[in-house]
Amino acid sequence: MADFITFAEVQNYLRGKRVAVVGSAPSVLHNALGFIDSHDVVVRVNNFKVGEAPGFRTDVFYSFFGSSIRKTLAELKTVRLCMCKLPNSKPLSSQWHEQRGKYEGVDYRYIYRQRAGWWFCQTFVPDDARFLAKFELLGKHQPTTGFAAIIDVLECEPAECYLTGFDFFSSGLHNVDEKWRAKNPDDPIRHRPDLERAWLAQNAHRHPLVFDKKLQQMIALVTA
Repeated sequence: MADFITFAEVQNYLRGKRVAVVGSAPSVLHNALGFIDSHDVVVRVNNFKVGEAPGFRTDVFYSFFGSSIRKTLAELKTVRLCMCKLPNSKPLSSQWHEQRGKYEGVDYRYIYRQRAGWWFCQTFVPDDARFLAKFELLGKHQPTTGFAAIIDVLECEPAECYLTGFDFFSSGLHNVDEKWRAKNPDDPIRHRPDLERAWLAQNAHRHPLVFDKKLQQMIALVTA
């Protein structure tokens, strides 16, 4: 049975902890064995994959929870907290989406209809204001789930936030080894991974961020 909690309760769980936010770029495979799982809290995103280098623990499952998310309850048995990227509402208006019948890009209530009865642990669902703050942060672009997870974790004031498995899709892969391609390049609110990388480069010094080697290199290229 779902136990929906507030963001203040999420903050209480993460504040002062060493948190690993684990993306699904191939670079996640370059971690030393046991390193990710050595953190106080491990946050994984969407259709994550586990293993020796990516680690096995998942304490927080952060997702947009749409129909493409294939994780089963058996795979999530260690999860203590689900964090939703999207509000249970229609926070955006977009003529582009409405003309093309792509309502799921701006109206997220379908997710919560489909997931009714699915929630199995403490669950956080953002309100419109929290979602829109990230949208505005990227110049009115939809954040990727990984970037949204990073922002929410940082707002919880962790002692450290280790980021691994993020390459802003430059590898052309996601979920470690699955092909990825950008969709709908004319979508006015599409994902902009380049803006997310730029934000991290510009704001890293303000937060207790630690980057894996691949991400260090990518951030250095932006700041050089």
